[in-house]
Amino acid sequence: MDLALLIIAGWIFSTCFHEFGHAITAYWGGDKSVKDKGYLTLNPFVYINSATTLVIPVLALMLGGIALPGAAVSINTSRIKSRAMLSFISFAGPLFTFIFLIGLVIVLHVLPLLKDLIGNVHIFQVFTRATCTLIYLHIFVFILNLLPLPPLDGFGIIEPWLPAPIQRKAREFGNLGFLFIMAMFFFFPPFSDLIQFASALGAMVLGAPGQLIDSGFRAIKQNSYFLVGLLVIAFIAKSKLSTDDEKAQKLVKERKFEEALPLFQSAVEKKPDDPRLVLGLSTCLLSLGRKEEALKQAEKAISLDSESAQAYGVAAACLSDMDQPEKALEMSERAIKYDTSHFYPFTHIVKATALNSLGRYEEALEAAEVYLKREKNPGEALIVKADALENMGRLDEALAVYDKAARSTGANSLHLQLSKGLLLCAAGKTAEGLSEFEKFLPKAPAAKDTRIVEVGKLQALMLEKSHQYAARGDAQKSENLRRAAEDLN
Repeated sequence: MDLALLIIAGWIFSTCFHEFGHAITAYWGGDKSVKDKGYLTLNPFVYINSATTLVIPVLALMLGGIALPGAAVSINTSRIKSRAMLSFISFAGPLFTFIFLIGLVIVLHVLPLLKDLIGNVHIFQVFTRATCTLIYLHIFVFILNLLPLPPLDGFGIIEPWLPAPIQRKAREFGNLGFLFIMAMFFFFPPFSDLIQFASALGAMVLGAPGQLIDSGFRAIKQNSYFLVGLLVIAFIAKSKLSTDDEKAQKLVKERKFEEALPLFQSAVEKKPDDPRLVLGLSTCLLSLGRKEEALKQAEKAISLDSESAQAYGVAAACLSDMDQPEKALEMSERAIKYDTSHFYPFTHIVKATALNSLGRYEEALEAAEVYLKREKNPGEALIVKADALENMGRLDEALAVYDKAARSTGANSLHLQLSKGLLLCAAGKTAEGLSEFEKFLPKAPAAKDTRIVEVGKLQALMLEKSHQYAARGDAQKSENLRRAAEDLN
């Protein structure tokens, strides 16, 4: 047990050292948020991650491997100004692992000189075996981590230089990469045999005998279930000891904004100058429809961090919802300027919406296309694109885009049906347009009174749209919409 615990302790420390390497390099590269997130430390609780710390070790144990925990660090790549620095941030983890490996080799060769000082033969043997096992493990993980497969650091090194669609797919399926790598280890022996042979050869060259490494692995396997139990306890403790900030961030990912809001408010009260927390509060307020409050917090986040792409993007979204397209356009362009890693594609939708409102339809179409090339859920962008095409008089193309939006994910179905219905009515296809409206209007007679109210609102909207067409000099579309409003009942 003592040998297994010593190996695990060394492994956990080196894993934190690896992640610290990523974090400190990101900090030097421009992402100051890693300091606010607490990553400039060797505290293992900071780096606990559900997938790498718990799920992967348990799966490895079930498949007959050893349950060694991993870790993860969250880096805001939009703050990194060059692809070379992004590559170096990914390389920093393996580099720090290599530095730790050198330290282990030094310890291995110094230990015999301290044998008499240690006195206890058992303690000396435990330390020697643990050091040899850790040398093998670090050679193994160094080789493995440099493979160009997502989500390994080897892929992170080359990722900034790859086309944007490949980067997007890699982020989308990154977690599945772990499962693929595990499958390669357990179901394709040549893959694991090659890395194990290289690791064993490297350990032997560095002075770590194979029999001592084997004894270390036997100790780990004999105590695997106990070690997994410790990981579960650590993970539960991490969850229980989470700060308001960590709990709020988790709730936002689950889109539980009402629950996240008071936690962000509490966190901001404690740390009012943390732009990350202020921005989280702004995002919650915007998602709950409290636009003016959200804008105030977004502006505060900008004052604290003048190069935050996300803060400018949230401010732009607030201004767009508040029908201030000029200011929304300005903020969205600033967001795009600082989003060097294209991490916040939603700002292109905000920009396209603002351009539509300003009558700059060709530019709006171009901004929507930029988003569509980068995002997997194109629904809302397709609606904005259709709106631009409609305003340019390209009705058939706009209708085709609406049909595509109906088949995609991420589209607001009510918005889609309303927009498509208005366009069909304007094009003189009244029956089809009214059919779209019927998809969301309350059904009479069960909801007769409610239907009368909703039909009245819709007729008012159709007449408003009719006036807009008339103002543009398109009398035919204006008349088509006016007649369709009369036919709606």
